[in-house]
Amino acid sequence: MKKILIISMPFRIGIGGFLRSYYVLPRLTKILVDNDYEVKLYIPANALRTYMLYHLPLEAKHDSSMRFNPRNLVDKISESILDEISELEKKSRYTFVIEEKFIERNIEYNKGFLLRELSQKSVNKLYDAIFSKLRPLLIHAYERRFAEEVRHFFKDHIYGYSMHETPDAVTALATLSSKHVKTAILLQMDLGKKFLEKTVNIRAFKELNRRTRLTGILSVSPAPVIETPEIFSLTKKVGILIPGVALREDILREATAKEPNSVIYYGRLSVEKGILDLLKSWSVVEKNTDAKLYIAGRFDAYKTRTMFKKIIEKHRLKRVTYLGYLDRERLVKTVSRFSLLAYPSYRDAFSMVVLESLAMGLRVIAYDIPAIRYIYQGSRNVEVVPTGNFQLLAQKIIENLKKNFEMDDMTTKILSLYSSWKRVTLEEYNCLNKFMNF
Repeated sequence: MKKILIISMPFRIGIGGFLRSYYVLPRLTKILVDNDYEVKLYIPANALRTYMLYHLPLEAKHDSSMRFNPRNLVDKISESILDEISELEKKSRYTFVIEEKFIERNIEYNKGFLLRELSQKSVNKLYDAIFSKLRPLLIHAYERRFAEEVRHFFKDHIYGYSMHETPDAVTALATLSSKHVKTAILLQMDLGKKFLEKTVNIRAFKELNRRTRLTGILSVSPAPVIETPEIFSLTKKVGILIPGVALREDILREATAKEPNSVIYYGRLSVEKGILDLLKSWSVVEKNTDAKLYIAGRFDAYKTRTMFKKIIEKHRLKRVTYLGYLDRERLVKTVSRFSLLAYPSYRDAFSMVVLESLAMGLRVIAYDIPAIRYIYQGSRNVEVVPTGNFQLLAQKIIENLKKNFEMDDMTTKILSLYSSWKRVTLEEYNCLNKFMNF
């Protein structure tokens, strides 16, 4: 029996790396066990913290009596973590091992930090601002401290695999493994655009390479590899998963009546995702058309929300509607009514938003980044403009308001290729197995 430690964050949060792991992990562990592997699961402490922070406003909104009682809120969310893990165990047919005491300690570790953090935020906005800036640089230290506490739960594995490239996941794998352990990592994003972020992430990779036998790096698309050529100094074995992701089953593929003369953006509302560029371009669109823009999602920071409002006021935008955060069912029903997606993101590994939009019959205008170029090139329904050129972005939006979605051969091929999580998981297993048995 070959023992493998998997680092994963398998929770239904957003549409990014967490959600991908939620779909792949139970399938992957079953294939591994069927092929004589014994799987032990480590969920990073920072992943549980992210889960808690994600659900805090949702629970507070759902139960207003808890809004002013953070401890009760955190306790309730902690219970839902256990429920999600139990569901994952069932989905995997109990093919992975996760220590109950490890999860309990993980939850308690996070509750202590989170409650202190929430109390500071409520009385000190300066603390909130400073901590928000520093946190991305401290994630690895937060994770290492916890991993050192629980490393006695994780012994004797000869293989280690992180389903995430984030510093918490990579640090955990390095801390819990030794020099004889063969390790591999999946890139679900590049290692950063900003200097400090990239430096911290690459340092974590180098530490993993020093402490273990890094046998290879996988990626969900060519984009993370293209954006982070530094990985080739660590290993020459780099594999691109084709397919690396798949559409969710809840996507509405049947014909839906479309809103005329309307554009939508949905996803995380951040500078990195181009939301401010979109507003600037919309000032041009409003002057030349009577089109309406709808925006759905959650702001990544208070500062982004403030800048968002200032641009709307500065350009006196009258036809921009912020829909707020929509739950998954409402989001799918809402997006499917539109015929055009504006998506000027500066950074993506795959752009699931684009894939979902194509499946629902939307044309797409996006920035020309590797994730768009290498996955969607050739589709008549996807048009790109140079990154940062919001004037040309506006022009393309205006032009595409008059065009209809066309299910051409390339769009059909793309939607077919990225249609099965079973196929994604099998591809991941085959590549991982080659690395581990090299």
